[in-house]
Amino acid sequence: MDRRQVLKAAGVTSTIPLTAGLGAADGDETADGTERRACPQPNCIHPVLGYSGLEGDEQLPRSLRPDHAVELEIRPSEGRPIPEFFFEPTGLFVEPGDVVQFRLATPDHTVTAYHAHHGRQRRVPEGVPPFSSPVLGMNAFWLYRFDEPGVYDVLCSPHEIFGMVMRIVVGEPTVDFGPEGVVETEGGEVELRPPELTAELVYADPNMEPATIAERGSISWDDLAAESKRLLVEFPEPPAE
Repeated sequence: MDRRQVLKAAGVTSTIPLTAGLGAADGDETADGTERRACPQPNCIHPVLGYSGLEGDEQLPRSLRPDHAVELEIRPSEGRPIPEFFFEPTGLFVEPGDVVQFRLATPDHTVTAYHAHHGRQRRVPEGVPPFSSPVLGMNAFWLYRFDEPGVYDVLCSPHEIFGMVMRIVVGEPTVDFGPEGVVETEGGEVELRPPELTAELVYADPNMEPATIAERGSISWDDLAAESKRLLVEFPEPPAE
C-alpha cells in the first residue's frame, strides 16, 4: 500500500467536528441557514451533539435512560501489530425513538455518522443531521436517540481504518445511502469518501447485512470472519539488532 494513501486516510478520518460537545442557544442557525434545535444539557439529547456523560455512574433523568448499551473497546490480538478496535455489539437493531448509550471501556473514541457534512458518503437516512460525539475518555459515555427509521453506519474517527465501525438498524432494514466519490455541489466539487480500509471489510461481512441484524437483534464483533478484520495498513519492520 502506498504510504501516502495510508497517512491521508489516517489523517482525514481523525478530523472531528469542531462543534462536538457544545450546546446551542435558542434560535441559533447553522452555516447553511437551518435552525438548530435548542437542547441544553441535562434536559435532552441534542440531534447533532447527543449527550455526553463524563462519569459512567451518572444518574440520568428518566427521559434520558438508555434502551441499549454499546461498549467501545480495544483488545490485544495475537499475531497483529496493533490491537483490535471495535464496537460491541458491532451490529444492533433498535426501535425508532430508542436511546443508545455508547460506553467507553477504553479512551479516545468517537461515535460519528457517515455524513456529507463530515466529508463522507451519507450512510444514515436522508435528513438525519451530521451527529457526532466528542473524543471522550475512559469511563465516559455518550447518548443518542435514533428517531428516523433506516440504516445508520457510524465510525470511530481515530480508529476507522482499523475496522472500528458499527451499523445500527432502526425499525426497518431499509438502506438509503448517498453518493460517494467526487460530486458537484453549489460550492463546487466535493469528495465524499465511503468507509476505508478495514472498515470497508467489516461492512462487507455477511453478518453485517441490515436484514441479518434486524433478524438477530445484535451482531457481536466475534461473529465476524477473521478476513473481515484484516488490517490493510502496512507497518514498517522493526530495525534489526
